[in-house]
Amino acid sequence: MKLVPSQPEKAQALNEVLESQAFARSEQLKNFLRYVCELEMAGRASEIKEYSIGTEALGRPDSYSPANDSSVRRRAFELRNKLEELYDKDLSTSQVLIELRKGSYIPVFRFRHDSEPAVEVPVQNTRNLGVVALPLLSGLILGAAGMYFFAAGNPSPRRGVVQEAWGPLAEPQTNVLMCIATNFHMIVRSGPFSSDSDLPTFPAPPEIAPLFQKANPRPEHSELFMRPAPNIASLGVVGGVAAAASTLRTFAVPYQILPERSAPLSSFRGRNVILFGDPLNSFAASQLLNRSRLTVAVNAETNRLVIRDRKAASSAPAVFSRREGRPGEPAEVFGLLTVMPTDAEPGQQRRTLIVSGISNVGIHGAMEFFTSPERLRDLKGRFLKDGLKGFPKSYQLVVRCTSQDSLPLSCGYAAHYALEP
Repeated sequence: MKLVPSQPEKAQALNEVLESQAFARSEQLKNFLRYVCELEMAGRASEIKEYSIGTEALGRPDSYSPANDSSVRRRAFELRNKLEELYDKDLSTSQVLIELRKGSYIPVFRFRHDSEPAVEVPVQNTRNLGVVALPLLSGLILGAAGMYFFAAGNPSPRRGVVQEAWGPLAEPQTNVLMCIATNFHMIVRSGPFSSDSDLPTFPAPPEIAPLFQKANPRPEHSELFMRPAPNIASLGVVGGVAAAASTLRTFAVPYQILPERSAPLSSFRGRNVILFGDPLNSFAASQLLNRSRLTVAVNAETNRLVIRDRKAASSAPAVFSRREGRPGEPAEVFGLLTVMPTDAEPGQQRRTLIVSGISNVGIHGAMEFFTSPERLRDLKGRFLKDGLKGFPKSYQLVVRCTSQDSLPLSCGYAAHYALEP
């Protein structure tokens, strides 16, 4: 089996090419290569398209048409030849090579001694809403001490509408706090728990057994016990965190992940924050969304979560609620994104992004929307039609999502509300 270059080795290979004399006067080729390599390293190779290269890397206008403008194809031809020449001469001792194969814009990283590129085992793409994101992490447990992640190497951030929408969150010199609120969970297991914890243990009700046995092995005649688990994140939150982390890595922004009980609202001051939570499970979201127009609440008639307009009477119908499809058809749910400035010192530009939803699919879909250049470009156009110059400092966005069997299928625009210019 051939070895695959690691992420740091890929980042180093990219930096070697970008800093070489051969590319010193070729800004467009550098932008082209940086764009496609950073997407590949972020696990987003499926997003590399001729149109996105033209608009995101080469500065073509939104009206750019690959059918009428061959600039991307010409640059790809130049880039392919220049890379081959570079590795034959100036970088003849480099061990990791970058190739742009004919008929593809996706870069290939390989070791020089391999005659063919290494083939990596496919990994489910967390950015594709047609696939369950990170299924093995659905029970992600967030340690109280938190987790730190940093971008490999030092790639230059990708310019474009995503960076514009993310604003201060995309500044490489800052550290983003990803704060995760969790619903109260009970872990059920076969047999007793260990006694080295202060958390209480309870016998599980008999009604739990049939549900437990559908997904978990249970030795014959064993008893079921349950224990509180305060730091377990849902599958939708895990998918949202993965999408956010992938984008932050693209911009070389380090980030920290903490459960809300270790990072209360008072710790937000002066920081860029992505908060996954709503007023039902987050003290911080409850206070922050109290300043906004829309919030997530419980419909007293159905006991389902809905997105409600706080300016409307409490008896008014929900603004956005779950809509069931016909038998066998997808259901429609909604996610809610709230963007607002973080309290900070005068002159500091910091931002808080609150990711909520009426279901796990809505949370995942909302974050996916906010990482998509195409969808953010459309959103920016809507703000421009409203007479705004671009993305406001404070606004709310409702994202429409489809799901089947609690699995995400798609996401798209539903509504937006500017809270201030």
